Amino acid sequence: MSQSKKPNENAVLRINSTQTAEGESEKTELDTKARYEHTGEQTEITYYEVDDMGRETCKTVITILRDDLVTIRKSGFISTAMVLERGKSHPVQYISPFGTLEMLLCAQTISSEFTEKGGTLRMQYLIDIGDSYSARNKIELRVSLRGESDQSQTK
Repeated sequence: MSQSKKPNENAVLRINSTQTAEGESEKTELDTKARYEHTGEQTEITYYEVDDMGRETCKTVITILRDDLVTIRKSGFISTAMVLERGKSHPVQYISPFGTLEMLLCAQTISSEFTEKGGTLRMQYLIDIGDSYSARNKIELRVSLRGESDQSQTK
């Protein structure tokens, strides 16, 4: 049994997402610890998804390369490598124990504001699964260093 080495979780991550399809919307919210790394060139956020029993099921790495290009890589229970580039469509395979789903993603808007202390990513993109399904995803991701948020709570 292989153990994954967890990165140093130095940040708090909050993801709010809304998926709209066929006139109905579903909202989800995630609060978790994460690894946050920011350089002048890119921002990378790594976190682990857990199931209802608290077991890690999936490692997710979000990389913001530019204000118009984001990649999302998942490994574990779900495996995928998504490319979101404003104004362009990219194919993606979403692999789970239940099968493989072929999708086309097209980012409509991407905006990001990050510093060494954290920041925000906002994205809106379309998901197209052949003739059977299409949806619009809207995501807002906020990350802050744990030391920063801990200090503000103690004042």
